[in-house]
Amino acid sequence: MSAPFPLPIYVVDDDPAILHSLCFLLEGEGHRVKTFGSGACMLAAFPGPEPHCIVVDYVMPLMDGIEVFRRLRALDVRAPVVLMTGDPGTLVRRRAQRLGLPLIEKPLAYEPLLPMLAAEAVGTRPKAPH
Repeated sequence: MSAPFPLPIYVVDDDPAILHSLCFLLEGEGHRVKTFGSGACMLAAFPGPEPHCIVVDYVMPLMDGIEVFRRLRALDVRAPVVLMTGDPGTLVRRRAQRLGLPLIEKPLAYEPLLPMLAAEAVGTRPKAPH
């Protein structure tokens, strides 16, 4: 079991099964997790203490994961963000890469996710949105 991060990991997805499974995985590793069913719900947590990092789904109603990332940066939230997607097409990959967002695919392969959430893997300050 890895050492827990001092701050929680935020997970944002409109799919309750994904929220449940990621929460189970991360809490099983000793991390604190806070889940949100939409980008708007997560954005309402700010201003407030920043999480260790934020894992956000790309495809969600009303606001996709990249828009969530842009709004976080507009609020000056600098927590690292990891983008999840079940549709890792070229356009999504390019958009994520331009913004410096690491991308993980659904269905989630959990082995690569845990090291990605380490501060060194997601970086401390992703690029500002374009």
